[in-house]
Amino acid sequence: MDILNWFRQKPKPIDRQLRSAESRPSGLRAVPPRPIIWAIGGGKGGVGKSLVTSSLGILLATSGKRVLIVDADFGAANLHTFFGVQGSKCSLSNFFKGEVLDFDRLIIDSGVRGLSLACGEKDSLDVADLNEKNVTMLKSALRTAPYDYVLLDIGPGTGGSHLDLFLMAQTGIIVTSTEPTSVENSYRFLKCLFLRKMRNAVNNSGDSALKDALGRLFSNNWSHRVKTISDILHQLKQMDPQKGALLNELMGGMHVGILVNNSNGPGSTGFGASMERACADYFGIGIKHIGDIERDEKVSESVRLKKPLIIHAPESDAARALRACFKRLVSSAELSEEQASKGMVI
Repeated sequence: MDILNWFRQKPKPIDRQLRSAESRPSGLRAVPPRPIIWAIGGGKGGVGKSLVTSSLGILLATSGKRVLIVDADFGAANLHTFFGVQGSKCSLSNFFKGEVLDFDRLIIDSGVRGLSLACGEKDSLDVADLNEKNVTMLKSALRTAPYDYVLLDIGPGTGGSHLDLFLMAQTGIIVTSTEPTSVENSYRFLKCLFLRKMRNAVNNSGDSALKDALGRLFSNNWSHRVKTISDILHQLKQMDPQKGALLNELMGGMHVGILVNNSNGPGSTGFGASMERACADYFGIGIKHIGDIERDEKVSESVRLKKPLIIHAPESDAARALRACFKRLVSSAELSEEQASKGMVI
């Protein structure tokens, strides 16, 4: 179906779908699957995360999926402007403070059939200081949300809450540009992300021997051998093969890709591939280059008009590139989705 026609169709309310499911005989009622979570983030602001999130959400919805986008750029939420809609009367700040107990009260219609938004437009500034309890609250709310996909548009930075939000997902997308500062921040974000995941995995495993082994690895006798995340996994296997294999297993379960926005055209086509190789060397974990989005004046035009790019200029170079990225992303995430059908991976 043409995307513009899909956009114009009247959205089918989610609660109507739920009532239909509830009308089935109790013995036949299926347990609703948990939504698949995609996180879109990175170390630097202004690189196009909201553009990517809104576009992926629309493309998922037009493929027949029920989608919720959560604007998790706390303190600077503006995703609603990409859709030209007003934010909810209740914000994520109200939810985290316990002033709103029903997460559904935060959700608004995006104007795109099958796509809803949970906005933070009216969030107070202190919501930017998210803590682990808040992340747990959000994870619990999303676990039972009546959607096929949940997309988290995460603000820039390497704070613990940003990393934990990203680690909620089965699939993560790092958005960067070719600017040196953006590339540097992307590598820093990935490093902090995998160290955070390692810490969480070890703590959640309850394996004191594994924690002791990592402690010895970072002692003076071994620290000179550990320069990268890949070194940690390799040296732990050398020290204790069993614990090394256990940590490698615990570190699995999440697919991460890199999307290069504002690229300089055909001359920079090798940039993403070089980042992919550098990540493989440094992290020892496959991080795929999803694709490139070249600079396109239609992007800024769509933001000014408060119309999603995919709908405003579906045949623009940027929109075509986003659709190509989406296809590659869906293809590479198939394994992650199989795992997600059994529950959250992280």
